[in-house]
Amino acid sequence: MSRMIQTCVIKVVGFARYDLPCAFAGQYLEFYDPDIPDPREQMAGFTPDLAKAKKFKSPGDALNEWHRVRTVDPVRADGRPNKPLTALTVEVLFL
Repeated sequence: MSRMIQTCVIKVVGFARYDLPCAFAGQYLEFYDPDIPDPREQMAGFTPDLAKAKKFKSPGDALNEWHRVRTVDPVRADGRPNKPLTALTVEVLFL
């Protein structure tokens, strides 16, 4: 029996604080690098084009990316892990 490899993408639902409008809602994660040292550069990019979305081999890989901690400053001022992408509510979709 051959094993079928499925591909997943991350789609933004909105901000975790549901009362804030989110310009990225309905878009797909295109790139993410939480360790960008220059704050003027984007650490994440989003696209409405599914073909440009970053692909993951499994839902676990996608969720690991969503939870990735910023290694240059791994702890926030409140003592919790610094995981910038978790400011967004997302869903993982199979392709």
